Amino acid sequence: MPAAALLSLSCKKRGINSVNYMPGKGYDRILKKVIRQEHAFTLVELLCVLVLLGMITAIAMPALQDLSQKRNLDIAARTLATDMRRCQQAAITTGRAHYIEFLLYHDQYHYRIGDGINANRERVKFPEGVSYQSIKTADTSGIPRLTFSVDGAPGNVGTVALKNKAGDSIYVIITPATGRVRISEKPVE
Repeated sequence: MPAAALLSLSCKKRGINSVNYMPGKGYDRILKKVIRQEHAFTLVELLCVLVLLGMITAIAMPALQDLSQKRNLDIAARTLATDMRRCQQAAITTGRAHYIEFLLYHDQYHYRIGDGINANRERVKFPEGVSYQSIKTADTSGIPRLTFSVDGAPGNVGTVALKNKAGDSIYVIITPATGRVRISEKPVE
């Protein structure tokens, strides 16, 4: 675009008459100054934007950390429920009892697929910040254990309560007759 047209557009925005544009009479210097002013941000404007972004980040961080803790708790409950269902299905398909043992002191559990003698053991650790709140099963062996018989029915029904550092709780519940595994935010009454 020619310099005269740029000056004309710029002058129209400012309400200045640019009909008498004459190259070489100081107008080129004015034209360069006008073009430079229209396409740049000042340092003060950039600093204001950075300060606002910093304030928004400072306000949002605690909420994001709380959301992360709730997400880890949900992941742990879903993983445990999935592994319970996997053990139940393995008991049905293989025709042998399967069980899950809960290790209370390490915030992890392991489950065995097999009859206890020739068993494959898989150890699962909870995500960061998630631990057991309580385990209620009818097992009297001393080790909290959930057993599934060959027809998939739970031998000892119970509830596993998990908690996170923020104090939120979630419950993985096994129904007695059907062996249904479900997740709830409310404890069994």
